[in-house]
Amino acid sequence: MTEHMKHSGIFERLVKDDHDILGHIAYSIYKRRKRAFIIRTQEELGTSNIPAEAVDGFIKDQTDYTLEMYRSQADILSKEFLNASYKNELDKEKQRLLMEYSEKYGKLSDSVKPSFWYGVLQSITASFLFLLAGYVLLKMSGSWDILLNNLLK
Repeated sequence: MTEHMKHSGIFERLVKDDHDILGHIAYSIYKRRKRAFIIRTQEELGTSNIPAEAVDGFIKDQTDYTLEMYRSQADILSKEFLNASYKNELDKEKQRLLMEYSEKYGKLSDSVKPSFWYGVLQSITASFLFLLAGYVLLKMSGSWDILLNNLLK
Protein backbone atom coordinates (compact mmCIF):
# COMPACT_ATOMS: atom_id res chain seq x y z
CA MET A 1 0.00 0.00 0.00
CA THR A 2 1.42 3.38 -0.92
CA GLU A 3 1.85 6.17 1.62
CA HIS A 4 -1.07 8.30 0.39
CA MET A 5 -3.49 5.32 0.19
CA LYS A 6 -3.31 4.27 3.81
CA HIS A 7 -6.05 5.36 6.14
CA SER A 8 -6.33 5.61 9.86
CA GLY A 9 -9.21 3.22 10.54
CA ILE A 10 -10.98 5.89 12.57
CA PHE A 11 -14.04 5.63 10.33
CA GLU A 12 -14.34 1.91 11.00
CA ARG A 13 -13.92 2.51 14.74
CA LEU A 14 -16.66 5.16 14.82
CA VAL A 15 -19.18 3.88 12.27
CA LYS A 16 -20.64 0.45 12.90
CA ASP A 17 -22.60 0.18 9.63
CA ASP A 18 -24.19 2.29 6.91
CA HIS A 19 -27.24 2.94 9.10
CA ASP A 20 -25.22 4.21 12.08
CA ILE A 21 -26.21 7.87 11.95
CA LEU A 22 -24.50 8.72 15.25
CA GLY A 23 -21.31 7.11 13.98
CA HIS A 24 -21.39 9.23 10.83
CA ILE A 25 -21.97 12.38 12.87
CA ALA A 26 -19.15 11.38 15.25
CA TYR A 27 -16.86 10.85 12.25
CA SER A 28 -17.67 14.31 10.94
CA ILE A 29 -16.79 15.72 14.38
CA TYR A 30 -13.48 13.85 14.20
CA LYS A 31 -12.81 15.22 10.70
CA ARG A 32 -13.61 18.77 11.86
CA ARG A 33 -11.14 18.40 14.75
CA LYS A 34 -8.52 16.93 12.42
CA ARG A 35 -8.99 19.83 9.99
CA ALA A 36 -8.70 22.36 12.83
CA PHE A 37 -5.51 20.60 13.97
CA ILE A 38 -4.03 20.76 10.46
CA ILE A 39 -4.91 24.46 10.04
CA ARG A 40 -3.49 25.30 13.48
CA THR A 41 -0.29 23.37 12.72
CA GLN A 42 0.09 25.11 9.35
CA GLU A 43 -0.26 28.49 11.04
CA GLU A 44 2.27 27.55 13.73
CA LEU A 45 4.79 26.30 11.14
CA GLY A 46 4.03 29.10 8.67
CA THR A 47 3.70 26.68 5.78
CA SER A 48 0.98 24.67 4.08
CA ASN A 49 3.20 21.58 4.09
CA ILE A 50 3.11 19.91 7.45
CA PRO A 51 5.05 16.79 8.33
CA ALA A 52 3.18 13.51 7.99
CA GLU A 53 4.39 12.65 11.50
CA ALA A 54 2.31 15.52 12.90
CA VAL A 55 -0.88 14.17 11.31
CA ASP A 56 0.05 10.62 12.30
CA GLY A 57 0.52 11.84 15.86
CA PHE A 58 -2.96 13.39 15.83
CA ILE A 59 -4.42 10.13 14.55
CA LYS A 60 -2.58 8.08 17.19
CA ASP A 61 -3.97 10.38 19.88
CA GLN A 62 -7.49 9.21 18.99
CA THR A 63 -8.00 6.81 21.87
CA ASP A 64 -11.16 4.88 22.59
CA TYR A 65 -12.02 7.55 25.15
CA THR A 66 -11.63 10.31 22.54
CA LEU A 67 -13.75 8.42 20.03
CA GLU A 68 -16.40 7.88 22.72
CA MET A 69 -16.37 11.65 23.30
CA TYR A 70 -17.08 12.15 19.59
CA ARG A 71 -20.02 9.73 19.82
CA SER A 72 -21.31 11.55 22.92
CA GLN A 73 -21.09 14.87 21.11
CA ALA A 74 -22.87 13.29 18.13
CA ASP A 75 -25.60 12.06 20.47
CA ILE A 76 -26.02 15.55 21.95
CA LEU A 77 -26.10 17.18 18.51
CA SER A 78 -28.67 14.71 17.20
CA LYS A 79 -30.90 15.24 20.25
CA GLU A 80 -30.67 19.01 19.86
CA PHE A 81 -31.57 18.65 16.19
CA LEU A 82 -34.53 16.39 16.96
CA ASN A 83 -35.73 18.66 19.76
CA ALA A 84 -35.58 21.67 17.45
CA SER A 85 -37.39 19.73 14.71
CA TYR A 86 -40.04 18.42 17.09
CA LYS A 87 -40.50 21.86 18.64
CA ASN A 88 -41.10 23.31 15.20
CA GLU A 89 -43.57 20.54 14.34
CA LEU A 90 -45.21 20.84 17.75
CA ASP A 91 -45.64 24.60 17.31
CA LYS A 92 -47.21 24.05 13.88
CA GLU A 93 -49.57 21.39 15.24
CA LYS A 94 -50.46 23.57 18.22
CA GLN A 95 -51.29 26.47 15.90
CA ARG A 96 -53.39 24.18 13.70
CA LEU A 97 -55.32 22.84 16.69
CA LEU A 98 -55.93 26.35 18.02
CA MET A 99 -57.30 27.43 14.65
CA GLU A 100 -59.48 24.31 14.46
CA TYR A 101 -60.71 24.84 18.02
CA SER A 102 -61.49 28.51 17.38
CA GLU A 103 -63.44 27.64 14.26
CA LYS A 104 -65.45 24.88 15.96
CA TYR A 105 -66.02 27.00 19.07
CA GLY A 106 -67.22 29.88 16.93
CA LYS A 107 -69.71 27.65 15.11
CA LEU A 108 -70.88 26.10 18.37
CA SER A 109 -71.28 29.42 20.15
CA ASP A 110 -73.22 30.82 17.18
CA SER A 111 -75.58 27.84 17.24
CA VAL A 112 -76.10 28.05 21.02
CA LYS A 113 -76.62 31.82 21.26
CA PRO A 114 -80.05 32.51 22.70
CA SER A 115 -82.48 34.54 20.63
CA PHE A 116 -84.25 37.70 21.74
CA TRP A 117 -87.45 35.79 22.53
CA TYR A 118 -85.52 33.27 24.60
CA GLY A 119 -84.35 36.17 26.80
CA VAL A 120 -87.91 37.51 27.08
CA LEU A 121 -89.14 34.06 28.12
CA GLN A 122 -86.40 33.85 30.74
CA SER A 123 -87.42 37.23 32.18
CA ILE A 124 -91.11 36.30 32.38
CA THR A 125 -90.27 32.95 34.00
CA ALA A 126 -87.98 34.59 36.55
CA SER A 127 -90.65 37.19 37.40
CA PHE A 128 -93.28 34.50 37.87
CA LEU A 129 -90.97 32.45 40.09
CA PHE A 130 -90.13 35.55 42.13
CA LEU A 131 -93.83 36.27 42.69
CA LEU A 132 -94.48 32.64 43.57
CA ALA A 133 -91.62 32.63 46.08
CA GLY A 134 -92.93 35.86 47.62
CA TYR A 135 -96.44 34.42 47.92
CA VAL A 136 -95.14 31.21 49.55
CA LEU A 137 -93.02 33.23 51.98
CA LEU A 138 -95.91 35.51 52.93
CA LYS A 139 -98.32 32.57 53.25
CA MET A 140 -95.91 30.63 55.49
CA SER A 141 -95.34 33.58 57.78
CA GLY A 142 -99.06 34.35 58.05
CA SER A 143 -98.53 37.80 56.56
CA TRP A 144 -100.63 36.98 53.50
CA ASP A 145 -103.85 36.92 55.47
CA ILE A 146 -102.95 40.16 57.23
CA LEU A 147 -102.15 41.80 53.88
CA LEU A 148 -105.43 40.62 52.32
CA ASN A 149 -107.44 41.84 55.32
CA ASN A 150 -105.80 45.25 55.11
CA LEU A 151 -106.39 45.50 51.35
CA LEU A 152 -110.03 44.46 51.49
CA LYS A 153 -111.08 46.84 54.28
